[in-house]
Amino acid sequence: MEGIVAIIIVGMLFIGLPWVILHYITKWKQAKTLTGEDENLLDELHYTARRLEDRLHTIERIIAADNPEFRLRGSDTPPVRELPDYERARRN
Repeated sequence: MEGIVAIIIVGMLFIGLPWVILHYITKWKQAKTLTGEDENLLDELHYTARRLEDRLHTIERIIAADNPEFRLRGSDTPPVRELPDYERARRN
């Protein structure tokens, strides 16, 4: 009976423990990379941010056209620039 317990303990030490350690090491390495779903979400968020920036510049141009003093108060802001069309398929 003591021999069976010793075999089980040795098996757990030399097979079970390294397996658990290596299993979690591979899980940690996989967690460091972005999944395809994460990349798609980041692309979508970047696209949305660009569209919101375009809308903000449009609103600033409309306000500047209606109110000439707007530029005097906001002279420390960078000038309105035209943004090129954004390609969603492009990756960095």
